[in-house]
Amino acid sequence: MTVDQLDAGEHCEALLRDTVDAIRPLPAWQETVPRAGLRLLGPGRRGPGVRWYVTRGRDLLTVVSPGRRPELAAAVERQWRRRGWTITSLNAGRDRPGVAATTHAGSQLVLCFGEFGDIRLTASLYGMACSERVPALPGAGEPDPAPLPHVHCAYWSALV
Repeated sequence: MTVDQLDAGEHCEALLRDTVDAIRPLPAWQETVPRAGLRLLGPGRRGPGVRWYVTRGRDLLTVVSPGRRPELAAAVERQWRRRGWTITSLNAGRDRPGVAATTHAGSQLVLCFGEFGDIRLTASLYGMACSERVPALPGAGEPDPAPLPHVHCAYWSALV
């Protein structure tokens, strides 16, 4: 079965829902601009020179204090390990922790913290067939900048 862009987008959305639903208390978030397009493989890589990709994301709008950031990253990492996904990158830094994983289906997930407290969760799937069922997506190029968090939460925003 060939996965097309629409199926890949739905798959990415399910991965994001699963990840965000594992965070307690649940933070406020918003969807990022969906992206889809072509990626050229770098020199020396095997396989076709062009791969289709689909990326979906969430920006957390909840202010997460520096003391709680490692805890948020650890909650996401635990969920991904519980699913049996391979952790491909782990930054345990207090101010800007992050984690990345690859699923059994080859999807790539990333949780990253920006320098101003912005937090973005993305799910991407590469190598699917081009779909004629998908309307043209805005933002097919570069990702939009993450908004600064502004929603306060007694737990996540607490200074610890």
